[in-house]
Amino acid sequence: MIMKYLQLLILITIFIVMPSNADNNQAELELINQLKNLALEELTEVKIFDPEAGLASRKVQRLSDTAAALFVITQEDIRRAGITHVAEALRLVPGVQVARIDANKWAITARGLNGQYSSKLLVMIDGRSVYTQLRSEVYWDVQDLLIEDIDHIEIIRGPGASLWGANAVNGVVNIITKSSKNTQGTLLATHFGNNEEKTVVGVRYGDKLDNGISYRVYGKFYDHENFLNVKGQEHNDNWDMKRGGFRLDWNKNEYDKITFQGDVYKGKNSQKILSIFTELGLSNPIIDDQINTEGFNLLGRWQRNFTNGDIILQTYLDHTERDDASLGEVRDTYDIDFQHRWQRNEKQEIIWGLGFRHTRDEIKSSTALIYSPEERGDNLFSAFLQGEFLLSDKFKLTTGIKLENNDYTGLEIQPTLRGLWTFNPKHSFWAAISQAVRTPSRTEADAKVVTIIPTNSLKIESTGSRDFNSEDLLAYELGYRFTIAKNFLLDTTVFFNKYDNLRSINLDSFDPLSATMVFKTNNKMYGEVFGLELANHWQILDNWRIVATYSYLQIQLHIEDNLTNVLTNTESEEDTSPHHQATLRSLFNITNDLEFDIGLYYVDNLPVNSLFQSDLLDIDIPEKNVTNYIRTDFRLGWKPMKNLDLGLGIRNLFDKQHVEFSDAFNGNTVIASEIPRTFYLQLKYLFE
Repeated sequence: MIMKYLQLLILITIFIVMPSNADNNQAELELINQLKNLALEELTEVKIFDPEAGLASRKVQRLSDTAAALFVITQEDIRRAGITHVAEALRLVPGVQVARIDANKWAITARGLNGQYSSKLLVMIDGRSVYTQLRSEVYWDVQDLLIEDIDHIEIIRGPGASLWGANAVNGVVNIITKSSKNTQGTLLATHFGNNEEKTVVGVRYGDKLDNGISYRVYGKFYDHENFLNVKGQEHNDNWDMKRGGFRLDWNKNEYDKITFQGDVYKGKNSQKILSIFTELGLSNPIIDDQINTEGFNLLGRWQRNFTNGDIILQTYLDHTERDDASLGEVRDTYDIDFQHRWQRNEKQEIIWGLGFRHTRDEIKSSTALIYSPEERGDNLFSAFLQGEFLLSDKFKLTTGIKLENNDYTGLEIQPTLRGLWTFNPKHSFWAAISQAVRTPSRTEADAKVVTIIPTNSLKIESTGSRDFNSEDLLAYELGYRFTIAKNFLLDTTVFFNKYDNLRSINLDSFDPLSATMVFKTNNKMYGEVFGLELANHWQILDNWRIVATYSYLQIQLHIEDNLTNVLTNTESEEDTSPHHQATLRSLFNITNDLEFDIGLYYVDNLPVNSLFQSDLLDIDIPEKNVTNYIRTDFRLGWKPMKNLDLGLGIRNLFDKQHVEFSDAFNGNTVIASEIPRTFYLQLKYLFE
């Protein structure tokens, strides 16, 4: 009932036209340069204490003007943490859990309910969604690019569905690349290490043409060694990836900007899995499997600036192929998005937009994992409307709503209401109430998993359901920001999430004659999540900065009607996310050419992480509990000449190896490896 009143209030607030100030000088209004792609093309660096970002409102604005839990990772943060893959950069964010399963897989989410197939975090690269419909997840092994081309990464913890649509439930991430005019010359970037990235080599060339056109092309090769298992032996999880791409930017005139970019990749990943997709009577084998993956994407964007706003038209095509022992997938996604920002006067701004997405897949089923139909095409139609109203010098109200129609659940309505109070330049307070949904995946609707238990010849079938509904979230958030003399920032957020219609898998039927149990996917689970997130930036001296974060999480999940015949265990779902996480980073410039950086990462224990016990099967899998750990990183950076950067670093210095996560999905279990201590050397040289 509360959401019906919220939706009505939002629509009334947006469509009632407030009195206009006809005398205001609209020529002096600030032009917003980017909406959908979120990147400021003239930006050379992101300010530490009041960064600019566009993820929270589809327009570029400062953190101090944002009524959301926003965090920005800069290129400087990435470089000084020695990061070589975008997934690892998210460790720097409060409220985001990054747990590495093996060398090429991560479990990443915000605000809890994590897993290998984490379904509630929407991830984009330059506004192109990389969230896949197959199992509601992100393939982190292929979401990479030349790290030096990243301008910054914007992260919203909490729902962003009123702007970005379904599946932006617990958070939204947008990885924003640099304009090609800021990547001129020839760059050679190398990384050599042991026990992890064996070799990373990247080459980029950028140049300018006539008529305001700039471009770049790049290539990257990534070779990763095997991690270790619990016995200190090599795990079969090495991987390599070859990728390349381009970007072209054309400032046609003072009003029009055009961007065209694309990437292509091909690689293979090894994995060690416990497969119980077996014939009756066979023992449970450990399979050394290989995932072959390849794909490409193309994106085009046109922006036209007006005196009192702008419009953006963006379209992209994404093609991906993946193949392993149990599943083959070919997926094509076409997306087009239009939006218009209208600054009516100094106190009123309206942003609205329309979108269409078509997804088509071809699934190669196996005897144990069956999709029916094996080919499917789906359409998504969307529209959003957001109004921002400056009600006084100290209070700003934002209302928004997103309407989507998908082929799984039909019409979905996702509203938000946000308020920002700025008491004075040092103190600000914000509050929000929002609704978001996670729509069904292809697997939840159309898949059947057949599992055989050889010890008793029991056959278990787990089937999807066309009656599976969207998972619902109602989120309440409060935030407070405190700054001192522009060298200290404390950013605090508390939230309460109420989930309904969460996925569960319950017993549907049992045939004793054939010893067959049939489980069905449904929405029999609900729950509550409470959390606290802190981020502190402190410029102690001109040459010394401290960044500290902390997050606390409490999850309570429940099965409707106290059902006990469930295949998924609620306690296991609760314990896939740590109660406590903390980071402490020290960035110290010894001289203008010499840097010394320290990073400490603490993660609380995860009590339950696997469907299988090592005392039941003679296999090398992690123990039931993932113990807490502290990871300590050191980096020494040296710039001996203008265009040369050297970095020497150690990851996980005081711990030889540790496990971070293990996950199971129906009958197929990825056996987790342990994250080892790593030494690395980085070299970057720019030929101008």
